[in-house]
Amino acid sequence: MNILIAPNSLKNAANAVDIAQAIDEGLRKAIPKANIRILPIADGGEYTLEIILLNLGGTEITIDTIDPLARPIKATYGITNDKLCIIELSKASGYEFLQNKKDKKPLLTSTYGTGLQIRDAIKRGSRKILLTLGGSATVDGGAGILQALGIKLLDKTGQDIPPGGGNLIILDSIDASCLIPEAEEIEFTILCDVTNPLLGEKGAAMIFAPQKGASPMEAAVLERCLLNFGDMCEEYSGKKLKEMEGAGAAGGVAVGLGAFFNTTLTSGTEYILDLQNADEQIEWADVVITAEGELDKQTFGGKGPFVLAGKVKKAGKKMICLAGSVPHRFDDPDQLFDAVFSLQNKPMALEESIEQTLINITNVAFEIGRLLK
Repeated sequence: MNILIAPNSLKNAANAVDIAQAIDEGLRKAIPKANIRILPIADGGEYTLEIILLNLGGTEITIDTIDPLARPIKATYGITNDKLCIIELSKASGYEFLQNKKDKKPLLTSTYGTGLQIRDAIKRGSRKILLTLGGSATVDGGAGILQALGIKLLDKTGQDIPPGGGNLIILDSIDASCLIPEAEEIEFTILCDVTNPLLGEKGAAMIFAPQKGASPMEAAVLERCLLNFGDMCEEYSGKKLKEMEGAGAAGGVAVGLGAFFNTTLTSGTEYILDLQNADEQIEWADVVITAEGELDKQTFGGKGPFVLAGKVKKAGKKMICLAGSVPHRFDDPDQLFDAVFSLQNKPMALEESIEQTLINITNVAFEIGRLLK
């Protein structure tokens, strides 16, 4: 039996490499003679930087920057030997920095810290930037990145608007005359982990802002802010940006960048699976096993396990998913998953579940191995 282990990371619990090794350990206890390959995946969210560097090679660079609330931090990004820069937005602008309830201020959070990473990479000679958007804490349309690169976002009095998505409502004009000269040459490839548009009931504010701490009223305010920002970006650039597939990812970052730079949006999972020659690995396998933190509507909006499952089904192979959380009624209309297993073997608090993640994964993988055997 040929088994391909291709898990996604589980946010705040374990990275894809460790999860793959835990599944491998459990399976080998049950099926010692199975042929097993490991292919950790990512979708543009957490741990994408490491997965890409694992495949492309390169080095990690750590710099001083700021988190979404402008607090000093150190954050890493990657550069390959041919000067391709890989920046995972969550490293400086991620939700992980908002663990305390008092920190969850989506009207104020900004991508400025990610912009400082981009600025540093430009100074080191990078002109092609691979930007991954998952796991953000921001709903600012990428305005913070633009400000860090020298673009002025001005109110009616000609003053710079403060950082944060909630301040985009007072944006009245844009001045790009102070954009750092080298930035004009940048080409962005943006890896999205969702396909949502910028606005509307499936947009950045209505769907994702509540996950970042927004009340219903704050989400409505952010919707108006992004509408104003999107209109201004379209007016400035002459491009249709608000309806782009993936425009709502990470609070609308692709809209801001698309107005000023040569940008290409693509599925994070598709990009990484192509990078890993996943089609060949799937063809070799009889069974593919993946993992996801929570199976929900977002999973079917372009997350790693969903895209992978589509490829597996197309190849006529079996697909199994391990998940930290499985709905009581799992809606899988296309029957992409042949079986879904919860990681918990008893009722437990979230903190305990996270602490026991790798142990639980190994145990469930052992049981799956017994079943396959």
